[in-house]
Amino acid sequence: MPKSYWETVPLKKIPSSLELYPVVYRYLQEGYKILDIGCGFGKISFELASKGYAVTGIDINSEAIRFSNIAATSLEHDQKKEGRADFKVGNASNLPFHDSSFDFAVMQAFLTTVPDPRARKRIIQEAFRVLKPGAFLYFVEFAQNWHLKPYRKRYLQDFSVTKEEGSFLALNPDTGDVEFIAHHFSEKELVFLLVDCGFEIDYFRVEKLKTRVGNVVNGFVVVAKKL
Repeated sequence: MPKSYWETVPLKKIPSSLELYPVVYRYLQEGYKILDIGCGFGKISFELASKGYAVTGIDINSEAIRFSNIAATSLEHDQKKEGRADFKVGNASNLPFHDSSFDFAVMQAFLTTVPDPRARKRIIQEAFRVLKPGAFLYFVEFAQNWHLKPYRKRYLQDFSVTKEEGSFLALNPDTGDVEFIAHHFSEKELVFLLVDCGFEIDYFRVEKLKTRVGNVVNGFVVVAKKL
């Protein structure tokens, strides 16, 4: 089976446009074990580790994980940092962890890169499985921006290929070649995805998010509780 775009994309092309929203720190407690799903090269993992948390990042891109583990070694040698970060290569739809292993999970602008709705549901189910009862998933995703003409046009013109409302072809800005299919969520779609997988919405807010190419669009910041 050929590798996916995200397994082989060069490190410098992995998106990292989003920052953690302050609401995340309302939920984190000392001693929490955190899972960063779709961690890329570890930007969010390292931010949380720098604040004293134990973080495990997982991503399908082996080069990104190799880079992150090298950087994590440097972090461990910095005695001023009390937290730690470690990284594993793995698929979010089949997480290599036991049930109820983590106190908190982060999934930031990750599901937008998953074109199959069945795979997106499986990923949320896996996040549910590895979280402890009563634990939280911090979740940030791009909303459907039908009010913006460029996105409205792309949703409509690419539907014949994507077969899903809110999905579009993400193009290489230099060559115009299709790199991957991106998906933007409706509020209803995102809420039902989480609720159907056993989560309860504890926090939900529309925020302005920056895309990988610098566009500012609407998105959702959600904290969901495992029931």
